[in-house]
Amino acid sequence: MRGATIKSNPERSRILPILIDDSITVVIGDMVTVNTDGHVALITSSDEKIAGVVTGFVDANGVHVDFATGYSDRITTDSDNTTDELVRAMVDVGREIWFQMDADDSLAQTNLFMYFDLNANSYQVDVATASDTNGAVQLVKLDPEGVSDASMGLYRIADHQFGHVDS
Repeated sequence: MRGATIKSNPERSRILPILIDDSITVVIGDMVTVNTDGHVALITSSDEKIAGVVTGFVDANGVHVDFATGYSDRITTDSDNTTDELVRAMVDVGREIWFQMDADDSLAQTNLFMYFDLNANSYQVDVATASDTNGAVQLVKLDPEGVSDASMGLYRIADHQFGHVDS
């Protein structure tokens, strides 16, 4: 599994169509931020706050966008997306969403309720960044599917870009 899969109740979700930056590949399940230009961008450093989880893609008219050739989960925007194509990511920006995500190493019982940053790839938790006090996401359950996957966890966004988002 790549990236985050929303596991919380739908009433916790708040889906917003947000314009994607130029010349990037975005995959359903990527954790994203909104850059200073107001465009969806991948999280590439630990100091970037999380806007939410990508759940799909639409054009300027709200119509579903076809995926990149050969894929069923991603698009690559053109160099003029923010001025011409106007493809948007459907981003779940809900403050209370819980999502399942893989880590880059095994998690242990001692990691439960700790905070972590994401790797620069925007779709994996960085176990080496475990902290009792701060991080982008917080681990709330180990191996949520019960399949003895030591690197899989259920998380919540701890460092949210939008603060509280009401309906």
